[in-house]
Amino acid sequence: MATETLLHIPSGTRFGYHTGLPWKRAARSLVEVGGDIRAGMGLHLLVAPNGSGKTTLLRTLAGLSPALQGQVTTEAQVHYFADELRVDPEMKSRTFFRAWFTGASLVAAEKLADTLRLNLTTPIGKLSRGNRQKVLLILAEVKAAQSETSVLLMDEPLTGLDAETREQVTQLWATAGTQTLRLVIMHELECVREADSLLTIAGGQLRHATSRSGSTWMETYRTLQS
Repeated sequence: MATETLLHIPSGTRFGYHTGLPWKRAARSLVEVGGDIRAGMGLHLLVAPNGSGKTTLLRTLAGLSPALQGQVTTEAQVHYFADELRVDPEMKSRTFFRAWFTGASLVAAEKLADTLRLNLTTPIGKLSRGNRQKVLLILAEVKAAQSETSVLLMDEPLTGLDAETREQVTQLWATAGTQTLRLVIMHELECVREADSLLTIAGGQLRHATSRSGSTWMETYRTLQS
């Protein structure tokens, strides 16, 4: 998909964190970028082993943590969604959406809830993990639609979803008409048929494939990891 660059991660950028006492801080680098990475509108997958620095990378792209070196550039409204929803457990999903949205956006949220079979009258604290993830997914998609152009950063949003719902969500991502770059941390590559690129972290290096190697994105991931 040929679109303008919405996310630019320059060569030499390093992601990580600082450890130690306040007066003796030491930088610990988790991820380094070997070559310029540019991504535009579409679906971009971030798949890497546990503990390799995926969440640190995503939080830095969202501006929540500083890069150890280099400067990331985003050319759109950035929305970051962590791996789990944390709200008052007694709040119902319908109340939650009404706190965020009005008018056409609220209608869109409730319509998507119906599509994903989310019960809006159940307290969020009594929802299963998968259904709580649906609340996050709906929030993310409607927020993205409110901006003319968006960078949507999501940390494992498919966790806990059944196979049918994963298929629904990935199809939604593939066909969405919004001007959005979706960068999604995920492990469920078997449900992704259409994507625009895949990023992974191998040996502390951020690698980027803009086309598939073989017939699936899983094969692409294995190629990048080798």
